[in-house]
Amino acid sequence: MAAAAGKPPNCSTPASPAPSDCSIDGADIKTLLSQLPSKSDLEGMFFKMEKTFVDKLATLHEEVSHVGNRMQTLDEEGITTALQLTKIQSLQQTHNEAILFLQRKIEDLDNRGRRNNLRIRGLPEAPDGESENVTLTLTSLFNKLLNRPHDTSINFDRAHRAVRPKALPNEKPRDVICRLHHYPLKETILQKAKQLREIIHTDHKILIFQDLAQSTLIARSALRPDTSALTERNIRFRWSFPFALLVNRQGTTHTISTPADVLTFQQALGLPTEPVEDRTGLPSDKDRQLPQRAKWQRTPRKRPKRAQSGNELTMTPRGATHRTP
Repeated sequence: MAAAAGKPPNCSTPASPAPSDCSIDGADIKTLLSQLPSKSDLEGMFFKMEKTFVDKLATLHEEVSHVGNRMQTLDEEGITTALQLTKIQSLQQTHNEAILFLQRKIEDLDNRGRRNNLRIRGLPEAPDGESENVTLTLTSLFNKLLNRPHDTSINFDRAHRAVRPKALPNEKPRDVICRLHHYPLKETILQKAKQLREIIHTDHKILIFQDLAQSTLIARSALRPDTSALTERNIRFRWSFPFALLVNRQGTTHTISTPADVLTFQQALGLPTEPVEDRTGLPSDKDRQLPQRAKWQRTPRKRPKRAQSGNELTMTPRGATHRTP
C-alpha cells in the first residue's frame, strides 16, 4: 500500500481520481495557442477568398455581357431578316402578277390564232377499219345549219379529230377541230349554233363551240359555280379576251380577270362566296413534288466460274480470262 501510495496518479485508468489531477501544464497551453491562426493569417485567408470571388464575378460579368451582346445582335438580325422577308414577299407578289400578265398575253395570242376554229362535239367516229372523211361530214353539217344545199362548197384550212387515242365504242367520240378559211362564215355558223337549242345530225346530238386554248377552258371551268349562280339569278354575263368574266349591272361593270377579283365580284353581285381554284399557273406547295431518286440497290457480286475440262474460257477471281488446258 505504501508503494502504491508513492506512485503518481494514472489518469488513463477508469479508477483514476478526480479530473483535477489530469490538468495540462502551461507549456502545452502555449504550444496550442501558438498553433492557432493569427490575425494576419485570417486577413490573408479572407483576401484570397475575396480575390477568388472577384475573379469569379468578373468572369461571370464578362459572360453575361457577351450573352447580352449576342442577344442584341440576334435582335438586330431578326429585324433585318423580317424586313428582308417582307421585301421578298412583296417581290414575289410582283413576280406572280408579272407571270400572270405574261400568261394572259400568251393565252390571248393562242386564242387569236384560233379565231377561225370551231370545235364540234358529238360527231360519231367511223368504225374500225373504215376511213373517215371529216371535211365532207362538216360540210354537210354546216350547210344544214345555214339552210343551204348540202353539197355547197366550204373552204376549210384543216379539219381533224382531237389528238388522243380513238374512243372505245361505249365512250364519247373525240371532238372535231376545224379551221375555216373565212372568218365571217365561221361567225355565222357559231351564231346559228347558239340560236338553236338542239342540233341533230345523223341521229346524234351535236354541239358547236368556239375553239379555245386549254388554259382558257380550265379558267372558265374554275368559275363554273359563279356562272351557274348568275344564270339562276337571270344575270347576263359574257367572256372577254384576254381571259375575263364581265357582268354589266345598273351601269357598273364587274370583272374577274385574276383570282384576287373573285371575292369582290361575288360580294358585289350577291353570289355565294365560294373559293375558286387559283388558275394563275403557279404551282402550289402541296402540288410541287421534288424529284425522287431511285433507291440504290447493291448489285450482287458475280462468283467466278469453276474451271471445266476442255479448251474453254473461264473467269478468274480477278476478272481475267484464260483458257483451261
